[in-house]
Amino acid sequence: MKLLPKDEILPILKQLFSSAEKSVKISSPWIKSDVLKELINGKDISIELVVRNSEIEDFLITDTDIFQIVKNLKGKIYLNPDIHSKFVIIDDRTAVVGSANLTKAGLYEDGNIETAVLIDEKEEIKRLKDQFEDIKKSSIDIFQEIAGVVLNSVSAINSEILLFQELPQQTYVKIPISEKAFLLGRIAVIKDLNDSLFSTFYSFINRSVFTEQKKLEMVLTQKDPLIKKVLILAYLNEKQTSIKVGQLEILAEFNPEKIKQKESILKTPMVPPPAGSLVFMLKDQKEIQDIMQINHAGYQMGKPVRFGKLFNTNLNAYIDLEKIYTMHMAILGTTGSGKTTFVRRMLENFSYSDIDVYIFDLYGEYKKSVKDSYQLLFPNILFPISFENLKDLFRQYGIVFQERSSEERKVSSYFRKNLKPDLQIIGFREKSLEDMIFEASELTDVKGDMRQELFTFLDMLKKDFQEEPLRIHPDVVKKIDKSLYSEKNVAIYNFQQIEDPVTRVNIAGLLMKEIFRLSKSDTKKRVIILEEAQNFAPEKGFGEIQAGVSNISYMMAKKIATEGRKFDLGLIAITQRPANISKYVLSQLNTQAVFKLINRNDLDAVSVFFEYSKQDIFSILPFLKPGTGFITGLGVPFGILTEIKLG
Repeated sequence: MKLLPKDEILPILKQLFSSAEKSVKISSPWIKSDVLKELINGKDISIELVVRNSEIEDFLITDTDIFQIVKNLKGKIYLNPDIHSKFVIIDDRTAVVGSANLTKAGLYEDGNIETAVLIDEKEEIKRLKDQFEDIKKSSIDIFQEIAGVVLNSVSAINSEILLFQELPQQTYVKIPISEKAFLLGRIAVIKDLNDSLFSTFYSFINRSVFTEQKKLEMVLTQKDPLIKKVLILAYLNEKQTSIKVGQLEILAEFNPEKIKQKESILKTPMVPPPAGSLVFMLKDQKEIQDIMQINHAGYQMGKPVRFGKLFNTNLNAYIDLEKIYTMHMAILGTTGSGKTTFVRRMLENFSYSDIDVYIFDLYGEYKKSVKDSYQLLFPNILFPISFENLKDLFRQYGIVFQERSSEERKVSSYFRKNLKPDLQIIGFREKSLEDMIFEASELTDVKGDMRQELFTFLDMLKKDFQEEPLRIHPDVVKKIDKSLYSEKNVAIYNFQQIEDPVTRVNIAGLLMKEIFRLSKSDTKKRVIILEEAQNFAPEKGFGEIQAGVSNISYMMAKKIATEGRKFDLGLIAITQRPANISKYVLSQLNTQAVFKLINRNDLDAVSVFFEYSKQDIFSILPFLKPGTGFITGLGVPFGILTEIKLG
């Protein structure tokens, strides 16, 4: 240990900085940039320093240039409102402790009278280093992504925060509440305060922000965001004010230690965060990534599938496939909003060999984007599955079956025997529609009107649909059978070429019926994806396909939505018109992904998914950009705003 009078402090510091090989640690309430530059002297060195920020005047003494100097060296700066210690540690082996700040007044000859001590004893250096680490724990790392500070708490789940930087609404943040635990929150609304608002806003703290105009001007006119953050922190310590205020919804209290204990890691907040608590941005933080892989109950997801990013972060967002094949899902949004891309992103990251996925693709949107899948492109075909279906076709061509004559009753009986809403017993396994019409004609009088009407009906069908759609039924049934037992985990049923809407719902309904049977007979997990689901399970009174017992796809969608969970059979319904899909089916879909919606009826249909605290998100649905969607329900930890990669 060696005593250093004033005239020896600066030369010794220069010598120590010049010889530094690893690190420099500085505790100095005030620092001048010229002095810091002189000590560093162009040396590339790892540096950490703690400065004082108890009031705005601290940065009328400390030069704000030091922040850029340290940042360029990839160092760290910590702010502490109570710091008075003054020392420098070089390479954790030598230290100077004294009364001098790193300022001209503290170190130059014409400055203050100062005294210091040079220390090189290992034990004392270790104690000083430990003290430096303790100071850091009670300080703010200014290079961290600090979003702001809690101004006041309205309740345990709602707070107002003063923002340090420009942030978009729906940004996710965290508030540490202990060494391990923190509150996770979402900035729901941001208000830009001006002088007309300050009088009411500050009534609860009884202060006027404009009483010291020079200090405020110093904050407001600062262009550098880092320095502005520093000045605001100092100003807050003195005056408790800021420019922008965010309304924060606190989503959950999170403790990562619960993961190790296999307990629910989410806890409902019961105590509001104290005023003055720092609010941090979320970036690539391990603990937040852990949150993204838990479900609504707070336990780790059984089968997490990555699909995008948490809004305005680089954090991966996941959905629990286990909660989909047991509790179903809705994907809602206008054309081009990102619905289909959302499913594609899920399928791209799908890696579970024990789950089969069946995609009912109305417009051929998946044929190129989903690799390693079994693809069945249905040819244009007429596929009635009941005599009632066929009677509707007869009626369209001017033929009315009243079943009064014996011939009509024979023909009706024949068609009823061969047309069944069941793929296992339907006559199309062996015969085409053309075959059936010919065989039915054999039951009529050779010269009778009934036979002539059947032939006329067949001729008109051939003119409107050509001959192939009337002859390929056995081949289509064989392909459906093959698809159900494919070794591929994903089967895509492309309905793009089928012109007849009744045929589409008939084939879809038969497929769903077979998939339901398979799920009842084994232990495999399955998910059915219905694109444009309003065409398969419509709400009554919407569209050309009616809801009711005659619509097998509607009946099977209801059955799967109600009973599928018992057999690990999930349903994902995708629609651009939520108002047009069966309300009953929609009510059974317990995870929801909602993208941009504009139509008032559609907005009304999804409003039930937005509790009071999420009304801000509901109000911006018409303005969401493509690829931005709100995911809520049982498959995610809580309602989250997300972004998916388009294209």
